[in-house]
Amino acid sequence: MPNDVVDLANMIYGEVANQDYNTMLKVGSTAINRLNSNRPREFGSNMQEVLQKGYYAVSNPNEPYQEAISGKFKSKEGENKYKQALAIASGLKKGTITPTKGVFYFTPKEIQKLKKNKKAFNFDLVEQVGETPIYKIYDYKGGE
Repeated sequence: MPNDVVDLANMIYGEVANQDYNTMLKVGSTAINRLNSNRPREFGSNMQEVLQKGYYAVSNPNEPYQEAISGKFKSKEGENKYKQALAIASGLKKGTITPTKGVFYFTPKEIQKLKKNKKAFNFDLVEQVGETPIYKIYDYKGGE
C-alpha cells in the first residue's frame, strides 16, 4: 500500500479514532483538499508536509496515532476503525471517494477560543461548509 495512503489513514485514525465514517471522511478530505489547494506555503507541497503541518495527532502523536503507526491496537473495535480509516484514505487517494468540502475543522470550544484571538485564525476569510457531530468544517470563501 502506498505510503501516502497509510500516512493519511494514520492521521485520520489519530484525529478521530472513535468517530463515525462521515467524520473520518470529512477529516481525511481536509488533508486531500489542503494538498490540492495550491497553497504549499500554508499547507505543504506533499502529503507528509500537509499532515505534519496541520494535524495535531501527527505533530504531537497521541495514543490512537501511535496505535495506528505501530499496528498494535488496544481493542478489536480500534483495529476495525483503523481498517475503516484505511479504506477511506485509499478511496480518497485513488479518487474512488470524492472528498467533501473544507480545509479546516474545529470544535465549538476551539472556535470560541480562536475567535478571541484573530491573529490565531481569521474567520472572516472562511465560511462553514459542513459539520459532523463534533466539528464544524470550513473552507476559504469562494474557494479562494
